[in-house]
Amino acid sequence: MKNLLTRSLLGLLLLSLGAACSKSGNDELGNPGETGYPSSLTGTIYYDWATEGILQMRLPDGVGSSFIPDNSKLNNFDISADGKQKLTVVDEQTLGNYPIRFTLSDIADGRVVNEFVYQSPARNAYCKGFLSPDKSHILVLSNDDEDGITILKNNGEFVTRIKDINGEALGFNETRLWLPNNALLITHKNYIIRIDPPYTAGRLVREMDYQQWGALAVNQSGTQLALQIANHIYTMNMDGGNLQQVTTSNFTESEPVFSPDGKYLLVGSEYKQTGPFGFMWYMKIIPNDGKMYNVDPVAENSPGVIPVVWKGRDRMEAAGGQMIWR
Repeated sequence: MKNLLTRSLLGLLLLSLGAACSKSGNDELGNPGETGYPSSLTGTIYYDWATEGILQMRLPDGVGSSFIPDNSKLNNFDISADGKQKLTVVDEQTLGNYPIRFTLSDIADGRVVNEFVYQSPARNAYCKGFLSPDKSHILVLSNDDEDGITILKNNGEFVTRIKDINGEALGFNETRLWLPNNALLITHKNYIIRIDPPYTAGRLVREMDYQQWGALAVNQSGTQLALQIANHIYTMNMDGGNLQQVTTSNFTESEPVFSPDGKYLLVGSEYKQTGPFGFMWYMKIIPNDGKMYNVDPVAENSPGVIPVVWKGRDRMEAAGGQMIWR
């Protein structure tokens, strides 16, 4: 495979078919005051935390509340790019039966737009689903090689399945993200690869010559990526160029998320492991302007770093699962 994935060969890959603080509105500690966050911060942040389920915090007023109550059968959720619809993926397995219920609904009134039951080829109960930018398709992932990457229409109709690249099975911890025009961005081995419809071939974005990297995110316009390299967050252009470090601290940062307009990054600061498969972090926002920001939990933060704090609370919010900003 290496001879196919080189910078000189940005051609087609064969695929088998079948995710210190701003001063404005904040007090001297960086906590949102009565005036809320800077008016340039907009949208809603959704995040998973411990037994509290899925929480949400609206910007710029900083008002937080519950979004989805804690549910052990919820595999994951997603929010449409326009912030209007919610996708939930729920494990409904019974003895010898492994149905996964996908429900697409309007956030404003709860009206169900589409709902269907999916069964993975590997009979895997732990499948996840992610909405395409135009809400027409769903990307289905699981932790079984047999399932690969499955693409469905939003009514459950099968479109295609990618099971390997040049005969090499896709890895469980590799990234799969939607891009505009329903293209995919995936990681495989040390490569970041773009796959456009009809998902029969891919193009190399960048070979990553780093021992530790991952946690990719893409902005809504599909022009910029954010990712973790070693202990900190970097950004780069979609063509793989202009790689630059944007966070620093004496600890680790991970799980970057772009704001809806791409002007800010939500980052997980003080990122740490809490168990065999569990991690947690504290949420901070930095401008996405190419500069590097100190987000250390002890040392003084750079001007412009904003801790995520609900209005009326005096503690920074923590997360341990999905984070979405719409």
